[in-house]
Amino acid sequence: MIVQAKYDGRVYDVDMDKGIDLSIENNFSGNAPIFYGSEQPKAIPQRYGDFVGDLKTGGSCNVPVISCNIHCTGTHTECISHVLDSKVRIPDKCPKGLIPAYVITVQPESSNYIEDLYHCDISDHLVISKRNIKQKILKSYQALIIRTLPNDKSKLTRNYDEHPAPFFTNDATDYICELGVKHLLVDIPSIDKPDDGGMLGNHRSFFKKGDTISELLFIPDSLRDGFGFLQIQIPSWSLDSAPSRPIFFPI
Repeated sequence: MIVQAKYDGRVYDVDMDKGIDLSIENNFSGNAPIFYGSEQPKAIPQRYGDFVGDLKTGGSCNVPVISCNIHCTGTHTECISHVLDSKVRIPDKCPKGLIPAYVITVQPESSNYIEDLYHCDISDHLVISKRNIKQKILKSYQALIIRTLPNDKSKLTRNYDEHPAPFFTNDATDYICELGVKHLLVDIPSIDKPDDGGMLGNHRSFFKKGDTISELLFIPDSLRDGFGFLQIQIPSWSLDSAPSRPIFFPI
């Protein structure tokens, strides 16, 4: 199906059958990416009296009961209520339709060789700096999708407590906010350093004007940097966050 999307004075034909899924599949097999000491997601059959919700063990149908840490075991989208006591819930902020988006790829660099600031010590850490982003994008888009290098498939199952990911400097986050980005999507588990003293400074800074942050994406190498349209699919959960499925439609 082809739909027309109007943006910046132009009309674009978007092939809805050619979207690229940027989420990490959760097949509940014990190999999801994990972060911050999280347990693996689990799916166990519902039991009620003699009923067992599992066809493989003789049940009449499958009825799985899910246990999942939204923030730490897969692709998810969060809003301001992740860091502030707010009545805002993720369905309030997640866009329902297509939004203009831009994909960039960055090479994280050592914090020891840049002048960017952060709200706690980041010596000897890999970071995503302001110049990393400014070199790749100068124009404002409603959504910014950031792929980090290297981009191997170990991201699909990585234990980020054992193999720490880069994170954003305050200057990088401030620049993204200056661009007017409303929806930030990244392939790392957090835009903040995991042990920043509980401040989550980048989150708080972004959510002053931004609407959503999506983390733990996987952006395939086959998708080139550039402009397109984005759809963020979520369940209607009245929480600060929800598992999500970002779909990108290149133009």
